[in-house]
Formats: sequence, structure tokens, C-alpha cells
Amino acid sequence: MQDPCPLADRRVCEATRNLALAVLRRMAVTAVAIEPRIRTLVATRNDPGYALWRLHGDDGRLLLRFDLQKPPDPIWDKLTTDLCLLAQLADLRTHPPGYYYVHPLADPRDVAVLLPANPRGLPPRTIGPLQ
Repeated sequence: MQDPCPLADRRVCEATRNLALAVLRRMAVTAVAIEPRIRTLVATRNDPGYALWRLHGDDGRLLLRFDLQKPPDPIWDKLTTDLCLLAQLADLRTHPPGYYYVHPLADPRDVAVLLPANPRGLPPRTIGPLQ
């Protein structure tokens, strides 16, 4: 992937991208420990950060939908914290989708994070209008 950063910012962008990759790898380990089928996480902006919203499996099917009116079970806290950090690191206005391993979705409040073990990319149901 070609670096979209201005020459003066490339070292900062590279360091941020390396940090984002480390967070993504830690998220993958955490997610697989909870549910081995998780391949894509979808979060929605929930001030001040993001809330874990949906989990999709390796075939793109919905595994779990969280109720945003209730706090999730504490088992998800570490994963949610890492997802918030990753989403906040990603400056989607100046970098292409996926540059920091975060992809914007149809609803501007939502982002998707594909875990490294996801060879298929975004599930088709997460790209279009929300159901």
C-alpha cells in the first residue's frame, strides 16, 4: 500500500500504523479466546468512544448483535477497549479505508475491523444499509 502521508509526516504515520497493527493482533488473540469464529467486528460511535455492536464469522454471517442500551458482559471489555483505541487511531479523513486496519461503513458512525485471520474481507451485509 502506498503511503498517503505527506513526506514530513511519514514517520509518524508509520509508527501509528505499527501501533495499530499491534493492537489489531492483540484484538485477534482476545477475540479468538472468547469465540474462535469471530472474523469481523463492527462498532458504532458511542461518545466518548466506540461500542462493540456486531460480530461476524468467517462466512460473513452475524454471530452476535450487542444491545447498545445495555453494557456488554465484562468478558468483552478488553476487546472493546482495544477496538476503541484502534478506531481513534484511524484518521479516516486523510487515510484510505483499511490503512490503519479500520474500515468505514455505510453509516458514518460505524466502523468495521477485520481480524488478520479474515481472508474474505468485509461481509456483504455490513457494507450496505443496516438491517
